[in-house]
Amino acid sequence: MELNRKSIIENAYNGYIFSEKKNVDNAKVYRFRNETGTGEMRCYDLLEGIQLSYNNLNMETTHQKITPKEGILQIDHCLEGCYEFKLENNERAFIRKGDLSVLELGKVPFENSCIPMKKYVGLSLFIDMSIAQKSISKYFPYGNIDLFEMRDKVCKNGAALIIRFRHEINHIIGELYRVDERIQLPYSIIKTIELLLFLSLVESKDTHKLPSFSEPVYEATQECYKALMENSFDRYYISELAKKYAISESSLKRCFAYITENSIGSFIKKTCLEAAAELLIHKSSMSIGEIADLAVYLNQGKFSSAFKKHFGEPPPEIGTIRAYLRWWLSKEGIIAPPVELGDFIIPIRCHKMGAREKFPDARFLPN
Repeated sequence: MELNRKSIIENAYNGYIFSEKKNVDNAKVYRFRNETGTGEMRCYDLLEGIQLSYNNLNMETTHQKITPKEGILQIDHCLEGCYEFKLENNERAFIRKGDLSVLELGKVPFENSCIPMKKYVGLSLFIDMSIAQKSISKYFPYGNIDLFEMRDKVCKNGAALIIRFRHEINHIIGELYRVDERIQLPYSIIKTIELLLFLSLVESKDTHKLPSFSEPVYEATQECYKALMENSFDRYYISELAKKYAISESSLKRCFAYITENSIGSFIKKTCLEAAAELLIHKSSMSIGEIADLAVYLNQGKFSSAFKKHFGEPPPEIGTIRAYLRWWLSKEGIIAPPVELGDFIIPIRCHKMGAREKFPDARFLPN
């Protein structure tokens, strides 16, 4: 792909300012960077008029005020995280893990967009219908794929979530994530045509509108989320939270699940254990029993069991870690310069706490 030739994405979002654009092997990479984080789209030309993008965003928003070009279909699949749109009526619509959405650019007006959990991983197909239709008719004439007819059925009521053929579509999408790079281009073309064949069978009744929530429900759920994050060791009943933030239990549970990919109960347990792991790493003076009490577990055994289920390993004893450090230094016959007695040594094969992400001071020991 020539760097000076505009891609479908650049035509679709004409005027969008990317932080960086460059060619890497047979892909064109678009990078995002702002005060909320960073992200990347790695894009591949398939047939003329069709572009496949793998998206990895670790930021709160990529939104810029532009007017997208019409006549382009955007098919999005969310592998991880959640993407949020603020509609003109102030409602919030979501694409979350496992969702496949189809929309025609410029036909679904929205005021803003964001990534509530600062994490979105997925893929997108950008299809310039007038150009792509000629390519499909030329190379796959027996498929009888009519992009305009498909758009009229699938996008009749705006952006659509596909609910029929979910098993078949999930299988196709899964293959696009796992394709061997040696056959990436031809295989991706085949799978894209296969996906379009299934989408051509979809009727309006086989789709749903993107799930959305009113502004009061969304704002209350966000406040609830922030409070749970800031008070990791507090335990709440859902009824208490719903009363505190003045919304119904059902609305709170549903909106919370879309934003975080977790039920409220699972989220409280997860954040509690992750906060306990931080204490184990940073507060070597605290015993496991003391941390278990702080995390409101009945006893140390129940805490250790929950910890192992979440992280895959039981909480490490401070004494054991110090003994391991002395043994490791003796075995290697070296002095590992930045390592001090009392530091945590966690084997990479079982390290599931995400220390490199959460604790930038974490260091790898020499091999």
